[in-house]
Amino acid sequence: MARSAGTTRIPVAVLLVLGVLLAGCARPVRTAAPASRPNVVVVMTDDQWLDSVRFMPNVQRLLGLGGATFDRYYASFPLCCPSRSTFLSGQLAHNNGVRHNAPPLGGYDALDEENALPVWMQRAGYTTSHIGKYPNGYGKSDETHVPPGWDEWRGSIDPTTYDMYGYRLNENGRLRTYGDPWVQDPAMYQTDVYRDKAIDFIDRRSAADDPIFLSVAFLAPHGENVHGAPDNGDFFRVGRGPRPALRHQGEFAAERPPYDASYGEQDVADKPEFLRDYPEISAATGTEIATSYRLRLESLLAVDEAVQRIVDALRANGELDDTYLMFVSDNGFFFGQHRVPTGKFLPHEAAAHVPLLLRGPGIAGGAHVPELSTNTDLTATITDIGGAEPTIPLDGRSLLPFARDPLLRTGRPLLHEAAEGALPDPVRPGAAGDGASALDVASGRAAGAGDLDQDGSASPPAPAKSRDDHSQVLDAAYEAIRTERYLYVRYVSGDHELYDLHVDPDELASKHDDARYTQVRAFLDRHLDALQGCRGAECARPIPAAPRPG
Repeated sequence: MARSAGTTRIPVAVLLVLGVLLAGCARPVRTAAPASRPNVVVVMTDDQWLDSVRFMPNVQRLLGLGGATFDRYYASFPLCCPSRSTFLSGQLAHNNGVRHNAPPLGGYDALDEENALPVWMQRAGYTTSHIGKYPNGYGKSDETHVPPGWDEWRGSIDPTTYDMYGYRLNENGRLRTYGDPWVQDPAMYQTDVYRDKAIDFIDRRSAADDPIFLSVAFLAPHGENVHGAPDNGDFFRVGRGPRPALRHQGEFAAERPPYDASYGEQDVADKPEFLRDYPEISAATGTEIATSYRLRLESLLAVDEAVQRIVDALRANGELDDTYLMFVSDNGFFFGQHRVPTGKFLPHEAAAHVPLLLRGPGIAGGAHVPELSTNTDLTATITDIGGAEPTIPLDGRSLLPFARDPLLRTGRPLLHEAAEGALPDPVRPGAAGDGASALDVASGRAAGAGDLDQDGSASPPAPAKSRDDHSQVLDAAYEAIRTERYLYVRYVSGDHELYDLHVDPDELASKHDDARYTQVRAFLDRHLDALQGCRGAECARPIPAAPRPG
């Protein structure tokens, strides 16, 4: 029987979150940390979809069987920069102001780096290190800038972040280029270099008294920079996968994408207009999807090896039992679901449902946590573990109680939001005329036009054919609420989707116009209105169970 979590707060420990995002290198006043305080290691991947974890045996064994798997973890805004900024700030996009991958609505420069997780952890007495990708746009305005809060900084410079060879790192204020984009030198493979830097940090810092907070952000399985790819004439193009390590190339040559019921969805009459515009998946597009899928899977094999090596380093230094290990992705990815051949951005399962595994003191191995969770919770968990004091209200809550007792349950819903839909008072149809309003619709318009990657030089080329505008202005911008049973999406253009996930987990039949769901929709509308402008503890407040359909 599930138990109510109430207001119970469980003491702190340490985290290994596989992946990257955080902020800071300027050094505020540091508080001495107790020697018993656990380490935190965060490993974050990029664009990793939920199902892909089954191809990572080390992650499954070390963090799944060795810790807790959060079965219902979702990105609040399934796009790289907003998701990573939420992790660093502990706030949803409508509070932290990062609503896109690039200016003027987002990008790294929109993040308040002085009020961010690395600063808080450093002040709490942690020795901090970041390796790899940071929020999109880092390094474009100042390649030598070291964000505050990081004692050791090795951040990748955009746009070279998206090259598996030939990338540039800012290493504590000094720039270094690793290899050549066109030469596949095994010694320069990005994932392996980041792995070795993480191990070096653990080896050097483990003997010190201060606990460590290590953030490792791998690019895989995100696509690489697109360099003059030929146009195959398709209406929408598929984002190409990254180059795997040479030792892994061809490992999944026979693997097929997960052709579930939502792949190439036949009847899209219930979908919003911009999704109805997607053509049926052609044979050529299907081939591109399969190729991208295989390359992305193969790129994760080096990440899986890196996890094993990082755990080995912690064990060899006597730190593993005093470390919380977390593996997480910033967002998922489409491979033909609902006819979407490539990208993320949307709140559907393919893009929003991502892996989260957590191992550490007090967490039983092999546990599965059914409680809904999201990326604001990561920040709250890490500050809980480290005894850090955030300087801004956090929109999430610590996941330690749920990891330690998976039977704890609440009725806390999740908020999804994207672009202008992240505004507490969103832009509405007809409001996109001039000034700020014109900027506010830019991201939603781009997504509605087929760019669900929005990754600049790492995105597929623009569609070969121009498309009719037919009021595609606010298109894909949205706000949405997720409960244990329902996903309800309001697009700023006026379209809606409502899925009863208990009977339709593949999101094939929207019930937004079904009379049997009238009371359900009214209930979700009311609570979505409250969530859309929430701040701090309001965002984690439970709600009653939604009514059943009539």
